[in-house]
Amino acid sequence: SEKWLFTEQELKRTPSIQAGYSPERERTERMKGCDFIFKIGMKLRLLQSTIATACMFLHRFYMRFSLREYHYYDIGATSLFLATKCDENVKSLRSIVVECCKTAQKNEQLVVDEQSKEYWRWRDVLLYNEELLLEALCFDLVISHPYNDLRQYWKRLGGGTELRKCAWAFVNDTYRTRIVLMYKTPVIAAAALYFGSVFTDTALSEVNGEPWWRTLNVDLAQCEEVVQIMIELFETAPNL
Repeated sequence: SEKWLFTEQELKRTPSIQAGYSPERERTERMKGCDFIFKIGMKLRLLQSTIATACMFLHRFYMRFSLREYHYYDIGATSLFLATKCDENVKSLRSIVVECCKTAQKNEQLVVDEQSKEYWRWRDVLLYNEELLLEALCFDLVISHPYNDLRQYWKRLGGGTELRKCAWAFVNDTYRTRIVLMYKTPVIAAAALYFGSVFTDTALSEVNGEPWWRTLNVDLAQCEEVVQIMIELFETAPNL
């Protein structure tokens, strides 16, 4: 939806920045919230699309509310809880709460007692914040992801398995960034293939004499912008 796409200038005036956060701190805490989602989602064996939906919910929430008011772990967990319902990839409230406890405390061996304060704190966080999150999202819960575009583009242009894997990983990483708030999914998918082609030294095929970006009907300059943002991120956050 166009209403959830923002300019660079708008992203410099988010509620968190207006509350005194530096742009760097906001980006870091958004990324930590998405990392929390990824870790729990993988432990629960959720679909990649469900994890991506949760990250989108988190990013959109913080276009309405400040990180100073709502901790990224709390909103990350609530976003994942809501995403499992929206994507019909439902997990029990208990299973999500247990993984939140373990991941937040960085202790995989933690035995979570359902009568413990920690268990009930996380349970209350999910149930209390769910309505707040729904309202922040304006109940707009249908999310488009670049994965389908990426599959179609890869088939149309050709390219080996390594290119596809690299491009897929690139798309996953964009969910930790502001890219998903700035660009439409076809551009992100095309940028992922472009990055993958350079990284794997694989040429993207011309189709009927047309360069790849015209074949895919995307803006080359926007694809280059996406790749540049990700390269800068890889350089500053090598553990991404």
